[in-house]
Amino acid sequence: MNEIDFTPKARKAAVIVAAVFGLFGIFVVPILARNTFNTLAGKLVRLMVEDPHFEMAPMMLAIWFVAMLGITVAASATLLVTVYPLWKGYSWAWPVALSCISFPTIFAVIEILPYIVHIGSPPPTVIILLVGLAAYWTILLLKKGERGEKVSRFFAFTFLGVVAGHINVLTMHGFKGILDRPESPLFTDLDHAIYGVEAPMNFIAMILCIIAIPLLAARKESGWWLGVIAGSVVVVANLPTHFIRMNTSDFIVATLLGAGLIVSLTIPASRKALLGETETGPAE
Repeated sequence: MNEIDFTPKARKAAVIVAAVFGLFGIFVVPILARNTFNTLAGKLVRLMVEDPHFEMAPMMLAIWFVAMLGITVAASATLLVTVYPLWKGYSWAWPVALSCISFPTIFAVIEILPYIVHIGSPPPTVIILLVGLAAYWTILLLKKGERGEKVSRFFAFTFLGVVAGHINVLTMHGFKGILDRPESPLFTDLDHAIYGVEAPMNFIAMILCIIAIPLLAARKESGWWLGVIAGSVVVVANLPTHFIRMNTSDFIVATLLGAGLIVSLTIPASRKALLGETETGPAE
């Protein structure tokens, strides 16, 4: 990153956003996440008494909560370390900062959707999502670029984050469905057996989206390919699952998001803008 990529004013703004959000991720996110988790877990424990189907839910939520919170705090600490390289204009600093900001935003969704379903109101972690999106979009769009390039950047990177956040929830729910299926250890009931395909595929797609963010930000063609592969995996995993488990719209939403990711990356003008391609080939 240098003066060609950022104006002095934009670079200063990027540094401020990175520093503030890094502190937010270390000191505020754990409090909001803990309060959300305790309320949701308490509700699930009470439901266990009435319906044994919820027996695995608190344990799976706790595992995901600990893992996601640990990654979030580590990413926030990394973001703070990146502030100085961002200010000095190191070429790797912007992709790393964008990636670090994406983690709290992506992982905030894991408690928002179950909380709304079981509690009936938005959880405290909505603040993480809103602040995270604001920081993510700010860092994303502060970098110089033509209007068309910024539009392509906005849609591609937004889809990468939204897809990862949504299928993270489906991954947790899918692994829970595998572990507490009624016919265990067999896979005879298609309604539950489908989780054995859907959950691991969604997990892989989520990892691909997360890896694609810094690579695509650095205009690496590998990041573009990972994004396209992730979108394809999401469609293949969730479209058939939707028709097998028609009692929820979550899987068709995932399918549409995966398709949106593919479209945002494969439109020729978008690909060219994202990779900085010229008539002679990719900028890299």
